[in-house]
Amino acid sequence: MSNSKGWLSRRRAISQIVGSLFMLAIVVPIGAVILNQGLYEVADFQRFLSVSRDQGINTIQEDIIFEHIRFEPSGNQVIISVRNISLIESSIDRLTIVKINTQDLLVYEDGLSFSLPLKDDKDIIVNANLAFTGQWNDLNYKDGDYKISLTTIRGNFFDTIARPFNT
Repeated sequence: MSNSKGWLSRRRAISQIVGSLFMLAIVVPIGAVILNQGLYEVADFQRFLSVSRDQGINTIQEDIIFEHIRFEPSGNQVIISVRNISLIESSIDRLTIVKINTQDLLVYEDGLSFSLPLKDDKDIIVNANLAFTGQWNDLNYKDGDYKISLTTIRGNFFDTIARPFNT
């Protein structure tokens, strides 16, 4: 029996204090890394939401009206007068004109970057791709209805239907 008691007395163990310090030395750096990464991800998500909210508000506030549309009788030009009635500056990216009854695409202007300041109006002059005589007073064009659409850089679109010469 004395032999087994001697064996127990020679055995050494890590004290509870040293074990706790050892565990603390491992857990704290790993926890700090995880906490730091988590805080970074939360801040990044908050920045994303802030930018998305601002863009969404600007998109909702955008509004453009068509004031006048003139089809040049002896040519293929169309003069489109638009006014920015919104609370923010707009920029027109795309303009299309489609003959409604035939679905002919007469004008497709992409990448315009046409700036429209606040409460201001502008004239947009485009040349339509007209067949036959190439003029609006041609019988194939003067009695048709045309859908004119504008798309802004924010993705909003505005359209109207016009008829040449108010016939």
